[in-house]
Amino acid sequence: MIRLFASLFALFFLPSCMLQYAAGLTQIQQEKYKEATYNFSVALTKDPKNPEIYFARAFSRGSMEEYSGAISDLTKAIRLDSTNADYFFYRGYFKSKLGNDKGAIKDFSKSIIRYPYYAETYYNRGINLMHLGLIDDACLDFKTAIELGDTLSLKYQASLCKE
Repeated sequence: MIRLFASLFALFFLPSCMLQYAAGLTQIQQEKYKEATYNFSVALTKDPKNPEIYFARAFSRGSMEEYSGAISDLTKAIRLDSTNADYFFYRGYFKSKLGNDKGAIKDFSKSIIRYPYYAETYYNRGINLMHLGLIDDACLDFKTAIELGDTLSLKYQASLCKE
């Protein structure tokens, strides 16, 4: 009975895009990325100004290695909400997957400005700086990442950086 009431409540009181959005989130948990991407796309036709739906679709696309589509979705999310550090982090991450080190560094830097306590952002920016041969800058990022609790940066700091 409670289940029926909850279903009816969702059907009549939640915006229809939220049903697709919720279904997409469930499908991400189940690693059904193609289906999730479809549901997020349907949700976006109903609510094209919702940055969280673009972010979710970007994550889903990125999980299928559709990095260009993920970057496009994150760019749209950023246009709608430029305060969210996660949008910049993931756009930088997907740019790095495409070998765009400079673009990734810019996005990681913007993410750090918005939230300077996320160790993984420093680690990833350090990797991209290292790819460009900017070892001193990379070492500073690895050091900061370690201070914030990151352990992946330890091997880079030990092999690359002068202490």
